[in-house]
Amino acid sequence: MNRSLRRLAAAMLAAFAIVALTLGYWGLVRSESLLAREDNPRRILDEQRVRRGTIYDRNGRVLAETVVNPDTGLASREYVSPSVAPVVGYYSLRFGVGGVEAAQDDFLRGVGLLDARQELVRDLLHEPPVGGDVRLTIDLDAQTTAARLLEGQAGAIVVLSVPDGEVLALASAPSFDPNELSDRWDELIADPDAPLLNRATQGLYQPGEILQSVILGAALNSGSVSVDDEWFGPLSASVDNLILPCAGDSLGVETIGDAFIAACPAPFDRMATDLGEDRVLAALRDFGLLSAPALGIPTDAVTEEEVIAADDPGRLAVGQGGLTVSPLQMALVAAAYADHGRMPPVQLIEARRAPDGPWQEVEASGNPRGTLSRASAEAMVELMGRAADEGVASAAAVGQSRVYGHAGLALSGPEATTNAWFIGFMRAGDGRAVAAAVLLENSADVSRASHIGGEVLRSALNAIR
Repeated sequence: MNRSLRRLAAAMLAAFAIVALTLGYWGLVRSESLLAREDNPRRILDEQRVRRGTIYDRNGRVLAETVVNPDTGLASREYVSPSVAPVVGYYSLRFGVGGVEAAQDDFLRGVGLLDARQELVRDLLHEPPVGGDVRLTIDLDAQTTAARLLEGQAGAIVVLSVPDGEVLALASAPSFDPNELSDRWDELIADPDAPLLNRATQGLYQPGEILQSVILGAALNSGSVSVDDEWFGPLSASVDNLILPCAGDSLGVETIGDAFIAACPAPFDRMATDLGEDRVLAALRDFGLLSAPALGIPTDAVTEEEVIAADDPGRLAVGQGGLTVSPLQMALVAAAYADHGRMPPVQLIEARRAPDGPWQEVEASGNPRGTLSRASAEAMVELMGRAADEGVASAAAVGQSRVYGHAGLALSGPEATTNAWFIGFMRAGDGRAVAAAVLLENSADVSRASHIGGEVLRSALNAIR
């Protein structure tokens, strides 16, 4: 009897020891990994209690905010408009974060905003974590206009203010509604049109004829050509047994300047050959086309090594080689011409504030960079004015303020589909300006691209006045 009791007692002690060791292992050694599991109910409840900070536009209008259910005390994220999705991104318990929501995640969640004593008091009082607020350079009106102009059309629009380089609008289509993300995630991921891709910052496209603004600027800067030089050769260019035609009316093209105004590619093939590979690559570097802009949200760019491996100077100059560019990069090219050859650093996050604290301005990342001499830049600006007045970009010139711009075609992909580009700017009259890039996928309608460019420039000009 006693022996049986001792055996039972020993077995129970062993069982208790195993339970204690197991609890100790999971409670101490593996506690962090256990808490981090996505299916951990405690983690999900803790996350739903976080009072994530608000994201505002430049004028203090709400773009994304946290709404608390008064019955459960649980929080959810709401977005003012689907138009903000390409820049603000999304926040989801199940699918993570994207855009500004990802770039500013720690601050919006309140990570590191309290000292150890304040954290302890909050935990003792069972108060939910409270995040900080973020104010963007985006103007909601300009953003909404850009998104509306892209309805039914795959492509992207970027609008910048000059000389500060602030992003006023950043639209990508097709896009998505972040309020419906959880219900449509599988559909969005499987969609071949890639609505979750931010075409404005991460889409890389053949520049085609829009690269003429860089090549001609570099040639003028080197002194190898003049806008009045006569041209008697072909106007269209041959690309892999295909023809890249003039995007505008080529009737009466007699000079290099005329070829630019009509976006005729062949003269730029010859121009780049005369410049040589080193000077062409130097121009691409100077205009920031071989590096990804520092924006705070993901951006992309082709590398110089990839361009060198793929191209000869003439093929590169007509924008149909290894160089691919994002709409953001081309908007910066337009911004450089708007500021007399000086390219600004680009900025998206304007200010942040901790809970109950004042707004703290955020400095732009990087410094202004020179691209061309002022004289060369002004010669290009004059041509861009003529292109918008009477040439390939004339559809942008509606309204009283003068538009300076360029438009062109690009062949893209193995099926050689055509994309339409516009870049340009408009001046406010007080030294400031707005610059834009428009890309329309699978479109040969440069007039439409130019018209959209003119509309978003006018909307953005109202935003900075």
